[in-house]
Amino acid sequence: MKQAPLHGFRGFSVIWFGQLISMLGTGTTRFALTIWVFQETDSVTALTLVTFFAFVPLVFASPIAGVLVDRWNRKLVVLMSDLMAGLSTIFLLLMVSVSDLQLWHIYAAVAVAGLFEAFQFPAFSAATTLMLDKSQYGRASGMLSTANAASQIVAPLLGGLLLPLINLRGILLFDIVTFT
Repeated sequence: MKQAPLHGFRGFSVIWFGQLISMLGTGTTRFALTIWVFQETDSVTALTLVTFFAFVPLVFASPIAGVLVDRWNRKLVVLMSDLMAGLSTIFLLLMVSVSDLQLWHIYAAVAVAGLFEAFQFPAFSAATTLMLDKSQYGRASGMLSTANAASQIVAPLLGGLLLPLINLRGILLFDIVTFT
């Protein structure tokens, strides 16, 4: 039996919830990585570089991301963005698992995730306008703002609580679960 596609606000809500969970996992990992780097190196510079490499690709790619997203399949862009962020997390998990995680691994992984994050939001926003009637834009915008704010508030809290309990390996596993 063929499953009917999700349309309208119900479809948007399902996708929004998935993105919310994914954003929480990514934010938790990003915060935990910065704390872990500081604990391991006792260097504020190393901690700052994690944040730098996570956000610089995002900042530089964002101006062109919107233009490219308008020309590409938005669903594919969202999927590829999540996939690449997930692969960078899997890479970090593998490095932790073989006890070979180095700072440059972290810098590279967060840079890749940041680059693809620049494409995800414009693609998701553009897809939202195609899924919903104009009368639902305000509600959807509120939900998107809530997801963003929740990830910025809850993710550091989760990262700070979970890092001592399940260590970096556990947090990376948690992030992989949130991608699925």
